[in-house]
Amino acid sequence: MSIKKIVVFLLALGILSGGYFLYRWSRGSSAAWKFIPSNAVVVITSEHLQDSSYTATEAGVDLKRLPFLDIASDNLSLLNLLAPDRKQLSDFLKEKVLSYSYHPRTSTEWGVIMYIPVKNDEEAKWLGSPQRPGIRALHHTFQNQRITDIIDSNSRPLFSYLVKDNFLIVSYYGDLIEDVVRASSLNLESFRLKSEFSQIHDSDYGTSLYLNSEAWNSVISSEHSDGVLKEFSRNFGRYQDFHIEKSKEKGPLALKSTGTDSPDYYLAGITNGIPGAPFAGHRHISQQTSFLYRTAVVDKEAFQKNFLKWHKSYKSEAWNKLNYYISGESNLLIENLGSELILCQLEENNSISDGKILLAEFSNYEKLRPVLQKLAKLATQESSVSADQYQGYDIYSVPLPELPAGLYGPMFKGFPRSYITYIAPYLVISNNSQVLQNYIVDYENQITWKQSPEYDSVLTTSKNEAQLSLIVNLRKAQTRAGKQAAKNYNDLTSKIESVVFQCHFDGNKAYPEITLYPKKRQTASKVLNRTFLNINIEWPVIYDTELAALQNPVDGSSEILLTDQNNNLLRSSNLYEGKTKAVARLNGPIVTAAYKLDFLNIGRQQRIFATKRSIYVLDEDDSTRISTFTGTLPSAQPITALYSIDGGNEGSNRLIIKNEAEELFLWENVMKPVKRLNRSIQFESIQSPVVALNQIGNRGFIVTQKNGKIYLLKENGTVRPGFPTDILTRTESAFTWAQNSESGQPELVGVSVSGELIRIGLDGNITSRKQLLRPEPGSRFRTLFDRNSLDWILVRSLNSKTAIITKDGNELFEIKDILPNSIIQYHFFGVDNRFISIKSGNYTTVFDMTGKRLGDKAIPSEMPVQLTYQPGYYKLLIFSRSEEKVQVWSVKLR
Repeated sequence: MSIKKIVVFLLALGILSGGYFLYRWSRGSSAAWKFIPSNAVVVITSEHLQDSSYTATEAGVDLKRLPFLDIASDNLSLLNLLAPDRKQLSDFLKEKVLSYSYHPRTSTEWGVIMYIPVKNDEEAKWLGSPQRPGIRALHHTFQNQRITDIIDSNSRPLFSYLVKDNFLIVSYYGDLIEDVVRASSLNLESFRLKSEFSQIHDSDYGTSLYLNSEAWNSVISSEHSDGVLKEFSRNFGRYQDFHIEKSKEKGPLALKSTGTDSPDYYLAGITNGIPGAPFAGHRHISQQTSFLYRTAVVDKEAFQKNFLKWHKSYKSEAWNKLNYYISGESNLLIENLGSELILCQLEENNSISDGKILLAEFSNYEKLRPVLQKLAKLATQESSVSADQYQGYDIYSVPLPELPAGLYGPMFKGFPRSYITYIAPYLVISNNSQVLQNYIVDYENQITWKQSPEYDSVLTTSKNEAQLSLIVNLRKAQTRAGKQAAKNYNDLTSKIESVVFQCHFDGNKAYPEITLYPKKRQTASKVLNRTFLNINIEWPVIYDTELAALQNPVDGSSEILLTDQNNNLLRSSNLYEGKTKAVARLNGPIVTAAYKLDFLNIGRQQRIFATKRSIYVLDEDDSTRISTFTGTLPSAQPITALYSIDGGNEGSNRLIIKNEAEELFLWENVMKPVKRLNRSIQFESIQSPVVALNQIGNRGFIVTQKNGKIYLLKENGTVRPGFPTDILTRTESAFTWAQNSESGQPELVGVSVSGELIRIGLDGNITSRKQLLRPEPGSRFRTLFDRNSLDWILVRSLNSKTAIITKDGNELFEIKDILPNSIIQYHFFGVDNRFISIKSGNYTTVFDMTGKRLGDKAIPSEMPVQLTYQPGYYKLLIFSRSEEKVQVWSVKLR
């Protein structure tokens, strides 16, 4: 080939290549923007939603059931009314990029318009005169455009469509089709979604999503996080785009952005231009966390400079009050701030519906400690409630409303009162003292994300430059405080462990990203939710009053304790072989509930239970040597009940003991004798359990009598002024305490036998009475407590029916055909693992909190079963007694 021909060839190739890339760059988004009306809040383009299968990750997540995409996928079904031949319809949609736009019709409903390319005259001809039995096609003209209206045989409208510029445009709503005609025929100014995203080249993506941030309100209600989620989302920009490149078979699924205008919000402004920092605080995040909000950057000096500059112009009542009490010393709280802020919203636990933990990286706590002492003392009017100690940590109570918001901005609201401690490198602030104590227990016992296989490595990738992150534990978020999302996504919540929202800021651009992390452990369908018998332990005579099944809260390992005819205590921890091993000699069989907790406060759990004469504490060290500690009552009456409570010295657990004479005793430490709790009053018919109220300035014990008298005892056993409170009706269950959502302070709450939900202030006055739904006159109500008193729920019973009810009185489910004298138990292993067991006759059935039966068979049981849960394997263990055997059953839950 001559040089001249080679030059001509290369020139032509260059022109063609340049033209091709110019075409790719200039063609913009594949969405049908010129037809889309300007009030669109969501626009989607996809070439896969019409496919029979569109899945991703090894969990097989159905992408057509994801938020927003599910609406588009559902609307595609209306085309079945147009074409009777499925093959014809499939061929019509095959390999086409379809567009969808969503338009508000009411506050809760969207209208959807679909835009489908028409390839040739044959398709256009078919659409012009659809031939399907049972429907009629009518036509009307709007602005010289012929619109087809499909109605059924009863003249009810089904949908409308328009064929225009080689597009089939179809919607359930005929007025939306007219809006399309207006949008395409009038030379209107471009609307914001179009101006933001119409130039994006998205043909390489399988699915693209463009939306106004307000559209998220339809997916997850702001009530889930009490406004924090809405506040945090302002950092992500009002207009967002997300793209799925291809369906993935392994690993997480990422929806990435090509970039939108950076939002004008304070956290975005403070962190903009400073790369985000990988997450290293896994051992500081409790496994009770349902929502985690985080802002973190690598350059602390730059962050501090931006933060202080912003804070100078920030006005808040809390900051003014802080300055009033400690003047210029208040600057210590912001000048020593690091570059990481973490807000954890916790699962509902122990009567707390809105527990929050704020972790603020802090560098000079020793200098701050005397300032906190001063602040707590000056700001607190009550005596002896400004400071406390728990497991060696100082806790300061500061009654300045919304103090964290005053320090760190409006993102950190929801703190009527602040409880502060320091766990290096974080200043830890909570809105409830019980929440803070629970957090310290989880931290000390290593029940944190560091020990969680799902969260031990989240946000640690070296390429993570996102300054803002939100991590949602889907299972805990779905059940947080008994609230439901605006819409349920069962495929998502059953297969995805967590959703991570991130936003990276660079200059005037924001790059949001959503990542779905599938559950790491998948269970085969032949095993999932099937009941298996693990072991049979031959045990002809049962001497114990209850089955003593115990669980290690750290790793979930379980065991069962049994006593023989000679009062030898035997343990079986190998739940596959069922072999027993003698561990101690008792003075009688076990007559109370058994616990596994750190009563000795030495960093490991002890086995605790009682016989009629003694309380036993068995400690096992690393060399498996067992030490036995015993406590006896200063009373000749036999022991009938043992309750575990918290709030001891240095944060240790304590024990309340009840004897046959309805006397109460307190055992605080193995080095101290058991002491009588009620010296000046004789109780009658105490309803179990006795509940501890353990908050700074509000410590005591709640004792409920069957006749409706409610006592609040002080730590020394005397009755608190204003008590007992007489609710003037009987109660068949104990009162407990709950957090008042407005004041953040505790109040007593319980239910009468007739279904009145009653709240009592700490002054002994009844603050509210709410009659729960009582569908039949004979319905009886009671509060059902978890064995460890970690949580409670309400029950309504009548003859052969039992309904499970939330703390607010909303019915979850009802079970019928229950035999007389049934025994109902509540088992709590975290808000996302709660179960109800019902012993009816000699069989027990276990349910989740939706009323779904767990396992494929009932469990034979002559006495109430006990449950333990192994979180690492998603396995529920059920301990029962049947036909001279102790049996261990297992059910794989997910």
